[in-house]
Amino acid sequence: MIDHFSPLACRISLAVAAALLTTIVMGEPAQAQQIGTASAEGLDSLKSKAYNEQEVARTFDAVVRTIDAALVGPELLGAKIGIHAVDVATGEIVYSRNADVGMNPASNIKLITAAAVLDVLGPQYTFTTHLLAQKTEGGQVKGDLFVKGDGEAFLLFTDVLGWAGQLRQLGITRVDGDLVIDDLYFDGGYMPPGFDQKDSDASYRAPIGAVSVNFNAITLVVDPAKPGEPARIRLDPPNAHVQVVNNARTNKGSQARVNAIARGDAERTVVTVTGTIGELATAVSIRKRIDHPPLFAGEVFKSALEMVGIEVVGTVRTGRAPKDARTLVSHTSQPMGNLVSAMNKWSNNFMAEQLLRVLGSSSATASTWTASLGVAAAFLQRAGMAPGSYSLLNGSGLYDGNTVSARQFVQLLRYMRDHRYAPEFFASLSITGVDGTLSQRLKNTPLAGNMRAKTGTLNHVCTLSGYLYTKSGRLLAYSIMFNDTPQLAWNYRKHQDAIVMALYGAQ
Repeated sequence: MIDHFSPLACRISLAVAAALLTTIVMGEPAQAQQIGTASAEGLDSLKSKAYNEQEVARTFDAVVRTIDAALVGPELLGAKIGIHAVDVATGEIVYSRNADVGMNPASNIKLITAAAVLDVLGPQYTFTTHLLAQKTEGGQVKGDLFVKGDGEAFLLFTDVLGWAGQLRQLGITRVDGDLVIDDLYFDGGYMPPGFDQKDSDASYRAPIGAVSVNFNAITLVVDPAKPGEPARIRLDPPNAHVQVVNNARTNKGSQARVNAIARGDAERTVVTVTGTIGELATAVSIRKRIDHPPLFAGEVFKSALEMVGIEVVGTVRTGRAPKDARTLVSHTSQPMGNLVSAMNKWSNNFMAEQLLRVLGSSSATASTWTASLGVAAAFLQRAGMAPGSYSLLNGSGLYDGNTVSARQFVQLLRYMRDHRYAPEFFASLSITGVDGTLSQRLKNTPLAGNMRAKTGTLNHVCTLSGYLYTKSGRLLAYSIMFNDTPQLAWNYRKHQDAIVMALYGAQ
């Protein structure tokens, strides 16, 4: 996945979100047509309204011609394109091309994840992670200290450090036993479905876990030393789970050519750093996924405890917290509405898979992938998407396996426009020219600040779905999907930009 995120940007977006809450090759020209006004029965009533794509509504002739012109070029030969755009209030089709062809949506699948999570759990839903012990005495935890989580998706090292500080304020200075991670709220493995299609150590392919820290990823900060000496490497967050093999050297000059490879090894993650960094070079930061989420989280917790003066005598391991253990300190997450905003604006794959997985807990004792996908499918059926008409493999859109049509995305967008949590759903989408993955697109155009959408990017997949206001005040919902592109996906953003600008001109 090429859509990336940064922890700082995610944290900023959480604060902003609260304030914002109020496979067909190119073929025949796309057509537009009036299909009438959506009734109070919702989108299901539109299924029976057949339309003839050969009938063109003259109102949108100019829009159709402009978009068709934007879909011509040698870089588009062989690409599969699906587009659908409608007036949200009336259902009037502004433009449609291959709208019913199932395509790989990439990160546009996060629209489904966000909508399902908000619908089922609600925007005020929170996660709580507990520090528990069976007995404390004289400033010591007698026995093991337990960390029990329920799938929090935005737990950073700063949160953990503050949590450790609260424990220290209770007078605890020593843990006589082990630090035990109880991550049994999730069942069935750490890797989301489809993630096994590629063996990548990229942070966007991070595993999930009921107790997870820092998006289950680490940052290696590589600094120069003196020429001839090994480079200096720092880990963020600090932890003993990640073993660094430092083969990087410092040389003269100011250039840096540093690489890192992360691999799981027994119960730790081993990162081998190679290359050179000039003595005058600025620090290089490299993000990598980790293996073994609970053990990584445990070592991060242990580091935080030690930093505030709490000694842990034993080791980090996994296990179940006993029923008689009592909570010493707990951490409550931001509300779900804010988490969904961070996920969508920065296309955070880890958060998407974590939040989707939590859906399963609403129908089962322990959340499984099967249960989670079943809950999401039930929501999509309520939204008017018939079972079997799409494929939902995971919640982030990584790799192959998800299949959704442009018309189905537009149907979902229209459904969410009238949903009780429409404000939170709208607020989760990036604003053109303002924030998230659209912060640098369409700046200094009439659509800057006037369009909310979700991007999607894989190597040869480029998608964009969302809402925009036309210059005449219409609210449109649209989905633009490019699959099997001859060139890398970023080359097709200019075509998407031309299309949404044409839609902006719809009268």
